[in-house]
Amino acid sequence: MPVTVRRAAPALIAGLALLLSACSGTPSGGGAAGTAGASPKNGGTLTFALQSAPQSANPRAFLDTAAGYVNRQLFDSLVSQDPDTGEIVPWLATSWKVNADATEFTFHLRNGVTFSDGTQLTAGVVKANFDDMVANRAKLNPSIVPVLASFSEAVATDESTVTLSFSRPNAPFLVEAAGTGLSLVAPATLALPWDQRVDKVVGSGPFVLDTFASGQVTLSRREGYRWGAGRRGSTAAAHLDRVVFKVIPESSVRTGSLRSGQILAVSDVPPGDITAARDSGLHIINRSNPGLVWGLVPISARSPLDDVRVRRALALAVDRTEVRDAVLSPEFAPATSPLAATTPGYTDLGASMGHDLTEAGRLLEAAGWTRGDGGVRRKGGRQLSLVVGWFRGYSANQKTLELIKAQFAEAGVDLRLKEQTGVQILEGLKKTEFDLFWTNGTKADGDVLRASFSGAPPNYYRIDDPTLEKLLQKQVATGDPEDRHVVLARAQKRIVDQGVYIPVFEQTSVLAASRKVHGLALGAGAGLSPLTGVWLS
Repeated sequence: MPVTVRRAAPALIAGLALLLSACSGTPSGGGAAGTAGASPKNGGTLTFALQSAPQSANPRAFLDTAAGYVNRQLFDSLVSQDPDTGEIVPWLATSWKVNADATEFTFHLRNGVTFSDGTQLTAGVVKANFDDMVANRAKLNPSIVPVLASFSEAVATDESTVTLSFSRPNAPFLVEAAGTGLSLVAPATLALPWDQRVDKVVGSGPFVLDTFASGQVTLSRREGYRWGAGRRGSTAAAHLDRVVFKVIPESSVRTGSLRSGQILAVSDVPPGDITAARDSGLHIINRSNPGLVWGLVPISARSPLDDVRVRRALALAVDRTEVRDAVLSPEFAPATSPLAATTPGYTDLGASMGHDLTEAGRLLEAAGWTRGDGGVRRKGGRQLSLVVGWFRGYSANQKTLELIKAQFAEAGVDLRLKEQTGVQILEGLKKTEFDLFWTNGTKADGDVLRASFSGAPPNYYRIDDPTLEKLLQKQVATGDPEDRHVVLARAQKRIVDQGVYIPVFEQTSVLAASRKVHGLALGAGAGLSPLTGVWLS
């Protein structure tokens, strides 16, 4: 029998709360920057420096860190995920029902919610949002596509009740529904062609978009907002008048601007700067990221990566501990699985993921790649030279890849770094222009593996592994958490054994803020929480 709930059904989230609360980092001084014993004040502008430019204000197009930070302020979701417990809690929906096999999700909407253009939120608008995602499936961010792979229909039974149906069980859907990717946009935005939604968007969130440019995004407070998810934010209108996100790629310039007072908060504090920033009196807010660890995707549609021996050799050539010690800091953990240890369903595969140059060389020799002049291996007159596509989504990316380049060189592999914009990366993946792709993915559920490695369209990584595909589809259809984790463990092992992914290190999100900033916090997925509770002294 379906049961009305104000949180996720226990069968879907058992164990999630413990994992997230035990493994998540906490800001210095408490759950949010500078909140203890202070009374909030209204007004002021929060200037927030980002390492990379948001690619779009369309929440379905890009899910990178910068876009997520901005879009979380503009758009609300049906539900939220408590950052301390991992529990699914009400937001635009006050309650919901999940049927026994997790194929139907019925949401009862909050009364009085409006978009910033005055349009009311109704069940029909929710239906229109999901219909639009289906109509634009080929244009969605690749991480969203698997979430809707089994989506059947949305039915609005009255003004405030909508049922979302799936053709097969979708156990992680409520976690997905809490993210920015499935947040709701106004009918006016849905009426626009997809390519016009970059900077012309209307949401129901606590801020509205004023300007969206490559170097700066400006938001202003929305008066009358009163339906926030609470916890790390506020259910009322924001205290801040404005938020200005400025793009400052160089980490030293970001932290220097913060210390000088030109900027009040920064994202992506480099690992080497964390201790110095804390010692200088800045607030440090950090949180371990659940989901897909940072690593390399071998594009197996391209030779020689169609040979599992070559893929496995590359994985053995990576010294993860050296990456942590040379590039990162003790806050970061070397990967022991494709999933971070904070992710429900994680299994420790560290014993099979060691650094072994001897075995890497043996595998490459067996695949026909022998040492040539200059140390680079050759086969049939061709050098073993590979191109990795990457973009500046994180400050340690370049240094990490430069170190991996040196580690590959020890195995006789020439690695060439090709920096791209987010748009160029997507185009390059579509055209199979890279041998490897450097990526990660934050999500508080093991289904991130399906979002990343399913062979279903659009399949940007050109993965063709029927055994893995069966496991990925089975886990999403398994409602019992223990049984589902068994399947996820098998999927992780398959990914490592077949070299589908080369895990490197677990991500930790680190923000720094002036002592004038109060209430700044990171959410359950380690993205920026709604800024409704942030104020300036």
